[in-house]
Amino acid sequence: MDGQKYDHYLNEFQTRPKARRWWPKAVATLAVIGGIYGAAIGSATSTTNGAVDVIAVAAIIMALVCGVPGSRYGFFFGIVNRIRFGRLFVGTFAAMGGAILGGFLGIVVAMPLGAIIGAFGGWFFTRATFRPDFISRLLGGFVGILLGSCIGATVLALQRDQAAALMGIAWGTGIGGISAPLLLLLLIGTLNFLPRWRPRS
Repeated sequence: MDGQKYDHYLNEFQTRPKARRWWPKAVATLAVIGGIYGAAIGSATSTTNGAVDVIAVAAIIMALVCGVPGSRYGFFFGIVNRIRFGRLFVGTFAAMGGAILGGFLGIVVAMPLGAIIGAFGGWFFTRATFRPDFISRLLGGFVGILLGSCIGATVLALQRDQAAALMGIAWGTGIGGISAPLLLLLLIGTLNFLPRWRPRS
């Protein structure tokens, strides 16, 4: 009887559908995206005069633009989810996202020709690659434009000064490829370990 129960449990365990682990794919995807973004930042700052200042100013401005409303929303986010420091949590990560977006806008300003051509190339590529439903095309087109702009800016930097661009690509890809997955893990870890409000007894 025990042997039959064991066989039944073993068969049920083997035939049970396995839960999909989303985080390895997400980490790998963010590493690639972060590497491309970092390569664009590194190559632009290494080959274009004033690119460092443009990217830094754009990142600071967008960090403030996104961080201040994010902190206000974080107040309500903390109340709804009974999380302490909700304003600090949402405001900090909103500022980080704004700084990343500002860095991208700085790339577009510093390397407009390469960024615009790359954006069109990325948009056409995603339209031909992604599924025909509206959401997939919308999200894929947005990501394609961002990555295409970064790739176009990197190619333009290589044409300007190959040696300096390769040096910038090397350190930019390394920093971006590591920082992007770490940012996701930091977001998840911080959200799970934030202290929560306890109802008064």
